[in-house]
Amino acid sequence: MAETKSDIAGSLVPMSKQQAMIMLEAVYLWMDLGNFDHARDLVTGASALMPKTKQVQFALGTLEFNQQRYDKALQAFRAAQRLDPKSALARAHCAEALLFMGKSGEALKELQAAFELEDDGGVPDFAFRLCLFGGALDVERALKEPNEKKRAERYDGAVKAFQLAAKVQPAAAEPRVRLGEVYVLTGRSAEGRAELEAALKLSPTPEEKAMADKLLEVASGKVKDAPKKR
Repeated sequence: MAETKSDIAGSLVPMSKQQAMIMLEAVYLWMDLGNFDHARDLVTGASALMPKTKQVQFALGTLEFNQQRYDKALQAFRAAQRLDPKSALARAHCAEALLFMGKSGEALKELQAAFELEDDGGVPDFAFRLCLFGGALDVERALKEPNEKKRAERYDGAVKAFQLAAKVQPAAAEPRVRLGEVYVLTGRSAEGRAELEAALKLSPTPEEKAMADKLLEVASGKVKDAPKKR
């Protein structure tokens, strides 16, 4: 009797793509329902059956991430990256885990690599939002940092993140507004005004425009403090 060929490369038993998809969809369904034990049982089984499938590692990484086990999530996403070195999604997910581990510098390198790789579907926008999120995290951490040197490093990390976001989406106003905010916060008023004026020439949302206008007032000395709302 001839052996049945599996649709999934490297699977230990014959498996169709539909069967694999149903199995992985069930993992995400249990996660959505908050039943992480059932999700882990399924993804562990999927990993045993399909050890060379990056989608399984994405599911495992997502499970670990949702349980705030960011180091474990990073391991799974790194495994997905090893299985498909050209996967932009793997790089972006690695960056996300690194951000939550407080390693914004490493995360930024992963995002830069993600933008240069193939698009797995929705990656550019995902990576763009992560750039903004990472920059905002650095600003938040800088504001709470008592050590002057470390505070400056946080602000520098924020600038690099927002600059990358502005580079990949030059028509977006938000990165420019955020850059202006960092420059104003760090006393670089001229640079801040330049970024904020550039943002206003784009198509800012009403919230972005209001923030840019307020920051311009701070940069020009009309008011003392940057807007509190973030």
